[in-house]
Amino acid sequence: MARRKINKLHSERRAENRAVMHFLLSSMAGVMVVALVVWGVFEIQSSETLPIRNVEVRGEFSKVNEQQIKAVVSHNKLQGFFSTDVDAITNAMRKIPWLETITVRRVWPDTLQLTVTERKAIAHWNNSALLAVDGSIFNPDVATYPQELPKLFGPKGTEHSLLRNYIAMAASLNTLDLHIDELTMDARRALVVKLDDGTALNVGRKQTNERLQRFVEIYKDFTVSNKEKATVIDLRYTNGFAIRWEKSPDKTAAKAQLG
Repeated sequence: MARRKINKLHSERRAENRAVMHFLLSSMAGVMVVALVVWGVFEIQSSETLPIRNVEVRGEFSKVNEQQIKAVVSHNKLQGFFSTDVDAITNAMRKIPWLETITVRRVWPDTLQLTVTERKAIAHWNNSALLAVDGSIFNPDVATYPQELPKLFGPKGTEHSLLRNYIAMAASLNTLDLHIDELTMDARRALVVKLDDGTALNVGRKQTNERLQRFVEIYKDFTVSNKEKATVIDLRYTNGFAIRWEKSPDKTAAKAQLG
């Protein structure tokens, strides 16, 4: 009986020892795994691990060049494939005024690919900036301004409405081969159009589309019957418009009546 108790006690101790050993081995394995993971993270984040060797620029652009874009990337100090801060590079690229969209992605194993689209300017804005086709104002280097664009002038916050007016008016006038050189909105929101031949059209604040359309409809007959050049045409009349002639500056109240 005593021997059985001793054997049982030894068996229990061996089982306990095995459990302790298993626990220690498991703990050591866990510590090693954690250590390997930590080491791997640090190794991946190292700039010496899979360094970026190539920068590829894609997209169509004319106001900026590939060297400018790559210079911004280089300024942000390229690191390893995994450690390069893509967000930081994207934010730095947004500081180039001509760039509208920027996509930065890693391409295995050592390339950073940049895909960009350039803003499309539609007009000069208040002689201090450019207006994009979506109505946003941006301020690139003056040397890159397209000189052939029309000039829009208006109070702060009116750029979108003024752009809509410009697009509608330009479409109507283009049918007559007339082109807008300047479009101005004053503090009262009244519009004045200056054509590329120097003629000014006072459109006013109300019924601007209707007034301009009335002018378009009579323009051809008006130019055939009048050989003198009009310098100012006031469209703010119900049944016609007032004209100031180039050679007759005193005839400021002359009217062209609609039939």
